[in-house]
Amino acid sequence: MNIFSFKLAAAVCVASVMGQSASAGSLVFNGGFETGDFAGWSVPPNAPPPNGVNFQVRTGSAQSGTRYAVLSSFSQQYISQTLPTQAGQDYLLSFWLRWDFGMAGELLTVRWEGQSVLVVPGTIQGAPWTQFTLPLHANITGSFLEFGQNAFPGEFHIDTVSVVPVPAPSAAPLLLLGSAVALRRKRR
Repeated sequence: MNIFSFKLAAAVCVASVMGQSASAGSLVFNGGFETGDFAGWSVPPNAPPPNGVNFQVRTGSAQSGTRYAVLSSFSQQYISQTLPTQAGQDYLLSFWLRWDFGMAGELLTVRWEGQSVLVVPGTIQGAPWTQFTLPLHANITGSFLEFGQNAFPGEFHIDTVSVVPVPAPSAAPLLLLGSAVALRRKRR
C-alpha cells in the first residue's frame, strides 16, 4: 500500500467517525429559545425586588437565530430541562454566553444531574458571545441540565444550548485503519 492509499484510508476512517457525531441531534428542546418563551424548560416564577427574579426570552442580538434567554435574580435560581439520556453514555454540552451588565462576583453556574460542572464569573461587561463546550457523562437515564445565576439586576444571556451524544467509534472504520497499517508494515 503506497503512502497516498494509506493517507486516503486514514482520512476515510476519520471522516466516518466525525460524521457520526456531527449527524447526532441535540437532546435539548428549544435550546435557542426560538419559540419566544421557555418552552421545554422549567423556570422559576418572575418576582419583583426584593426577591428579584427576572428570567425572560428577548429578541435581537442573539448568538444565532433571533432570540436568547436572559437570566437575572438576586439569589441563585435555575432554569432546567430533563433530557432523554442513557445511563453510561457520554455527551457534549455546548452553549453560548454573554454577560450584559452587573457587578463583580456574579456567577453563572451550570449543573448536570445536580452536580456543578462549570462556574463562570461575570467579568467583562458587554463582551461578545462566548462559546463554552464541555464533556458530560450520564450516570442516570433522564439527566437534567440546569443554568443558574445570581446577577440581579445584572444579566447573563444564554443561547444555542445543545447536548449531543458522543458516539463510540464504529468498528468498521477502526478495522479499516488497522488493516491499512498492517498492510503498510507487511510491504516494508
